This record gives sequence, C-alpha cells and structure tokens, in this order.
Amino acid sequence: MLAMAIPLITDNVEAWKAWVHECMGPRKDEFDEFNERMGLTIHRAWLAQSPQGPLAVVVVDGPGDSDFMQKLAGSEEPFDVWFREHISEYHGIDFSRPDAMQPPKIVLDWYEPSYVDVSA
Repeated sequence: MLAMAIPLITDNVEAWKAWVHECMGPRKDEFDEFNERMGLTIHRAWLAQSPQGPLAVVVVDGPGDSDFMQKLAGSEEPFDVWFREHISEYHGIDFSRPDAMQPPKIVLDWYEPSYVDVSA
C-alpha cells in the first residue's frame, strides 16, 4: 500500500475535481485499464484542507504499488501521459521524472495483535 498527501495548487482545485470526475465517468474504462496496467487493485483519493492549503490524499494498493510512481513516470501509453500531465499541472510537480516524489516511509506501524485482516 502506498499513501501520499500531495499539495494541490489552490487555483486548480475545481479543475482537479472535474478531472477526477472525468476519470470516474467518461474515461472510466481507460482509468480501469490504467490501474490494471500499473498493477493496482485500489486507487483512492480524498480532498483535504490543511492550514497550508488543499491536499490530495491518495492511496494505491496492489502488486504494483511499490513501483507505481516509476511506472507512471516512464509510461508512454496515451492515457498514462494524459493522467501524468494533469496531475503534474494540478500539483505543480513534474511526475514525468521518476524521482519527482519519493514513496513515503512507514515510521509508525501498530496494530492489535489479535487482529486478522479478512480483506487480504
């Protein structure tokens, strides 16, 4: 699982929301294929507000989550390029560079010892 909180450029929030709607609406089939290509089984995003401004909180999970950012940076599939260009615009980060965002590192990892994850 990969979780990221990525700042959004304030002026781009409405465009970002419209783009998310496009991914889940008119381009859903392409978005489904994109996630399959990337090896993802879960791809979620939340819009959060912080004192510094809006954030996209993104969680991806699946066999391809560990190298998702590298695959996204290097893909030349038309939908992937479209996806990458839009997130670069909305976040002000060049996602075509493999080192644009380093994956976060777990610093706290607690769970109830008797917990059994039935979703796995």
